[in-house]
Amino acid sequence: MPDRPFRTPLNAVRAFECAARLLSYTRAAAELGVTQGAVSRQIATLESYIGQPLFRRAGRGIALTFAGERYAADVRAALASLESASARIMHRPDESVLIVGASAVASRWLIGRLAEFQRAHRTLSVHLRDIAGTADLHGIDIAVLDAPATEPSLDSREILRERLTPVCSPAGAVPDSPAALAANTLLHLTAYPDAWTHWFAAAGVTGGYGIQGPVFDDVALAIEAAIQGQGVAIAPAHAVEVDLRAGRLAAPFPVSVSSGRRYHLAWPKAKGRLQKVRLFRDFILAAPAADRV
Repeated sequence: MPDRPFRTPLNAVRAFECAARLLSYTRAAAELGVTQGAVSRQIATLESYIGQPLFRRAGRGIALTFAGERYAADVRAALASLESASARIMHRPDESVLIVGASAVASRWLIGRLAEFQRAHRTLSVHLRDIAGTADLHGIDIAVLDAPATEPSLDSREILRERLTPVCSPAGAVPDSPAALAANTLLHLTAYPDAWTHWFAAAGVTGGYGIQGPVFDDVALAIEAAIQGQGVAIAPAHAVEVDLRAGRLAAPFPVSVSSGRRYHLAWPKAKGRLQKVRLFRDFILAAPAADRV
């Protein structure tokens, strides 16, 4: 029997990629439509073929071994390349669909720019997907992440340095000084626990303000509460751009503080030469520095 061109068990590789992305055999089984036992057997087959473990136990869950992390990055790049090759040879409409990933906060910033991009590139349809990080990049053409992409299969560029600023409804009594702001109900964000303390210090208010007030895990909910007049939120400036322009929110003071968070545009190296990815990447990077960093 002649040698086969590929000996790597490809079904097992697909199961591994899914489990590595989700860090769960159970969730991988649900996504693939098979049983958890089937996923476990496929990964055991792949580990036997490779000759070393790809996962290790981590408490009640699983984590990638060092070899598993490197292999997962290579597998994701290979699958992305395969998808691109299939789309090209089949002339599928995928070439006219750009899938952009972003966190909820980054999505608010992107929405203000997508209309301009669509006007310039009417043959492209942009699909925006909510993602939490690089583990969610499977099937994504390009993404905005709140951390640099360190995986060898990805390229990335810093595009935005996040700053926090107070915002409130213009329909109520807008505070006319930082001292007056201190008497308002302050809306807090779990992700930025010291934001108000830093902002008041930057504004020159050293005491006399209360730090009690509603706390939100979700930035979008805090912004909506501010729009409804429930208090003053301290929010990422890029996340409230559209609301400020539309008059739903007011930013009473020019003072803002850095959150220390930097956003990056990231894309799989295997997709870097696709025209749709190049167009979107160049569009974002060509924005004036004041709009990005």
